[in-house]
Amino acid sequence: MSLEESLAAVEQLIEKVSAAMLAADPQALEKHSVALRDAAAHFARLLEQASPRGQPLPAPLQKRIRAIDDMLAVHRESLARLSVNADRQVAGLVPQAGTPTTYGDGRGAQPGKPGVARIYKSAG
Repeated sequence: MSLEESLAAVEQLIEKVSAAMLAADPQALEKHSVALRDAAAHFARLLEQASPRGQPLPAPLQKRIRAIDDMLAVHRESLARLSVNADRQVAGLVPQAGTPTTYGDGRGAQPGKPGVARIYKSAG
């Protein structure tokens, strides 16, 4: 496989990953992400083999590589945002362990000190 063909495969897989993210299809996203990782590793190996021979990359190829870099940055940001949204949704459905109840547990945070909500304390 030539350097051009390998780069085209990476570009096609980036498009598939983008489509899977937009469709919110986790199975396709995982499948295409793994394929993208493998294709990118293969492209990197081919690039290393071409580099020692002193072959400079043509300008159009460099431009395509920069476009891939930009798209991967967008993917990373999108995945981070999706992760935050998923964490918020889970936190809304499942309360976190160790969060205090509305009026506290009545035992206090430190031994020997009164509890959080002593609103019914007798006068005296």
